[in-house]
Amino acid sequence: MILKTICNDNDMYETQKKERLRAMKTVQTVTGEAPISQLGHCQMHEHLFVAEGPATRKNPALLVDEPECSLAELEIYRRAGGGSCLDAQPGGAGRDARVLREISWRSGVALIAVTGYHLPHFYAPTHWLFSASRSALTDFFIDELRNGCVENREVRPGAVKAAVGPEGLVGAAAERYRAAAEAAARAEVPLVVHTEKGLDGVRAVELACACGMPIHRVLICHADRQAADFAPHEAIADTGAMLEYDTIGRFKYHDDEAECRLILHMLERGHERQLLFSLDTTRERLSTYGGAIGLNYILDVFLPMLAASGISEQTLRRITVDNPARVFE
Repeated sequence: MILKTICNDNDMYETQKKERLRAMKTVQTVTGEAPISQLGHCQMHEHLFVAEGPATRKNPALLVDEPECSLAELEIYRRAGGGSCLDAQPGGAGRDARVLREISWRSGVALIAVTGYHLPHFYAPTHWLFSASRSALTDFFIDELRNGCVENREVRPGAVKAAVGPEGLVGAAAERYRAAAEAAARAEVPLVVHTEKGLDGVRAVELACACGMPIHRVLICHADRQAADFAPHEAIADTGAMLEYDTIGRFKYHDDEAECRLILHMLERGHERQLLFSLDTTRERLSTYGGAIGLNYILDVFLPMLAASGISEQTLRRITVDNPARVFE
């Protein structure tokens, strides 16, 4: 009994120590630097505003362009217990830092913007992204991180987005990726990596680390669009990188029961500290835009489902609160 009490006291001391250290560190949000300890429940891959562009004209579900609707969505999210979100739309692909700043101020939800780049179909074929050198891209991303988004210099991004398309990390695509990873490494911010169902996920981690990225700041997104085969998830997690699961409530890929089975498997393999949750929202899944669910879906529906499956409240808090904070630390 005495030994158990000592162990519990040590655990409490370590928790309090981490909380004190976290309170001293900050993350760059669209309204300025904020203590990491104030992020709270954080969804690490959302889209709260996407202006019209080449991709939205082809797929209207990607168009999220009504600030008042986005504001209302964030207010619902905050009432459900949400504290922050990372908005994963980079500049030139529909990002509007001015809108993100306004809806963050008004809702009380901290938003973290990204620099970097998305898939080619988000841009015109003649966009400078495709002709710029690797060093020019790196310099541009770092400039935004240090001096603010081009559409509003008062708003600084807090992460870098990169996209791995179906062609994989070869040729010019690999050079763009290295530019993003080098910028994130130099600025000491997370690298948020779009993948096609986890394709080239391990390669993306290896390249990022070769560019100087700390492993815990490399976020591999969308691998859970494929939830039946656990092997690719295990391979990515075994590198030490973060798996950002954002197909929750995205039923065109699979149901939430399949997502739950995947998460339980990854927890059984000991990857609790490497999981992040999000929704990768589109117009069709934001309730205030007439969508099927809402930004609050994880808090109000999915976390209770995971709890009912036997996952502890402590584990769920670690995934939704502690893990995002660790990424920014």
